[in-house]
Amino acid sequence: MRPEPEHRQLQQGAPPLAPLAPVDEAEAARLRAEMVERLRAAGAVHDPAVEQALLSVPRHLFLPRKPLAGAYENVAVATRWEQGATVSSVSQPEIVAMMLEQLHVTPGMRVLEIGAGAGYNAALLAELVGPAGSVTTIELDPELAGEAAAHLAAAGYSPARARVIAGDGWMGWAEGAPWDRIEVTAGVWDISPAWVEQLADGGMLLAPLWLGVSDVSVALRKRAGRLVSESWTLCGFVRLRGEGAGQPPVARLSGRRSLSGPGAEALAPRVAQALALPSRRLRLDNPGPGFISTLALLAGGMLTLWQGGPGGLGRPRGRYALYCEGPDGPSLVLFPQQSSSLLAFGGTAAERFVREQAAAHRARGTLPPGAWRLTVWPAPDAPPEREGVIRQRTPHWVYDISVAEWTRTG
Repeated sequence: MRPEPEHRQLQQGAPPLAPLAPVDEAEAARLRAEMVERLRAAGAVHDPAVEQALLSVPRHLFLPRKPLAGAYENVAVATRWEQGATVSSVSQPEIVAMMLEQLHVTPGMRVLEIGAGAGYNAALLAELVGPAGSVTTIELDPELAGEAAAHLAAAGYSPARARVIAGDGWMGWAEGAPWDRIEVTAGVWDISPAWVEQLADGGMLLAPLWLGVSDVSVALRKRAGRLVSESWTLCGFVRLRGEGAGQPPVARLSGRRSLSGPGAEALAPRVAQALALPSRRLRLDNPGPGFISTLALLAGGMLTLWQGGPGGLGRPRGRYALYCEGPDGPSLVLFPQQSSSLLAFGGTAAERFVREQAAAHRARGTLPPGAWRLTVWPAPDAPPEREGVIRQRTPHWVYDISVAEWTRTG
């Protein structure tokens, strides 16, 4: 086990919150019931235990600055900003419920949460594990950790049921390992080796993992040192901060252009070479919702081509790009921001792949979440590559992505 960083501090208590205006508890209970009914109608809640947790936890106490009715709307609420960007939020109830259902928490479990935020999700986890279980939640920002602890105390959750730790969640919390469940409530580019090390064999890790062009909430079961997915759903989260706050590689091309995404540094010279060739404008009828996300997964990731403003002023504009190599050489396709036309450069491999997958997408619709499979191998233990399995590599892991009914022809 890794030694615990010395700067971590257990939040044994928390300063009391400033007095709040009296709340009509009957009205709050009614709003919670309405919220749960909306989630049930949307298909986000099926598990009676998750439903009861959502009915029990007073969400308004974790959002003390929101009006009572606003605290129960099906929206994410930003709670902390830095340089104009959101760095902490209380997630949309629909996403919270869906992830809790993915996690399959049962009474008596020991759960580690990465990213305490305002403490709301930790309270829900405490309801699910019950008095015989325990929840530990880690928050990088000591001030936010203190607020989360205060919110939990105000809602009636003692540190014995849900304790808050100020520290870097990328390192996990070895003191409480092995964990039955680890839930990451911040978007991540990769999986921390500490999380896998501290997870019990047979336990579940749930994380919003960046795969292609979006976060995917993937529930991964630990089996003999590797992780195997059991479910996933598209989502969007504030990024993880601290040691694990990696970013997709970024490479400068020329002038105001840059490239980001999987393999950007290695591909940059070839992409720049393709962009120097004459372009072809191609029409692509709209394949339907979810196409870009599906295409990114099938292609093993999508690049983004960034164009800066004149003189470096203004926010850069980005377009998704797909790079392939085929018998007729390197090829690149740029996707439109609004129009239905593509720009193609060089050979035809990327264009053919996009057209084939667009036709398949129109024929079958968006692949259901249950169709996808992800296996995460420790890099030294990864098996040879197999046909029909898309492989992505990170410093510690090999990700194998597959779809049961799809066979790659491009």
